[in-house]
Amino acid sequence: MKKPIFVYYQLENYYQNHRRYVKSRSDKQLLYGEGASLADTETCKPKQLLDDQPIIPCGLIAWSLFNDTYSFTISGNAVPVNKKGISWKSDRYHKFGNVYPENFPNNLPNNENGSLIGGSSLDLNVPLNEQEDLIVWMRTAALPTFRKLYGRIEQDLKAHTQLTAQINNNYNTYSFRGKKKLVLSTTSWLGGKNDFLGVAYITVGTVSIFLGLAFFIVQWKYPRPLGDISYLSWNQKPATS
Repeated sequence: MKKPIFVYYQLENYYQNHRRYVKSRSDKQLLYGEGASLADTETCKPKQLLDDQPIIPCGLIAWSLFNDTYSFTISGNAVPVNKKGISWKSDRYHKFGNVYPENFPNNLPNNENGSLIGGSSLDLNVPLNEQEDLIVWMRTAALPTFRKLYGRIEQDLKAHTQLTAQINNNYNTYSFRGKKKLVLSTTSWLGGKNDFLGVAYITVGTVSIFLGLAFFIVQWKYPRPLGDISYLSWNQKPATS
């Protein structure tokens, strides 16, 4: 596998496209985080306030941030995983600002102030536009099975190399019968492997060919001259009683 090697986590049976989940965020707060935008948490229910103070970042999406961690070794030597530049540049510069986390429930001990822990905690000393795990997570997926980029391995992996992965299994997918997978992948000038697009293109192409043949047979068996005005309603003979 030639570098860069992309490390993804894959979740199944996880509906990030649920309407209440998608709406549970405040884009103004994520970008500005001050003044009126700081308290603009009405859309973040039920994760909007903690001890009557606004949560930053608020909402179910941020609260449920994926928190499994991965590390890799080859013959006992650590393989670094680069976690910089894993998010979209447009998200870093136009959706997230120089806003620091505050009152974030996942940074508290479990059940303190009656607030359950949803997923990963955030670094209170790092602005949101530099916490790329959060930025990647908050770009919600359209389908219940999806992959999100965890990091990149910046070295080649030769054939027959034994790569050992250590996984800290923190994220609870058992309660909703979900599944988690660790995926290593590379890309070419055509992009990465995506079965969904290939299946979709073949399906639409096959249906189009079938419909084209059906219309051809109908036209061949029951021809209709182009521009034939006899089919117009006012040229039809009135029905007799």
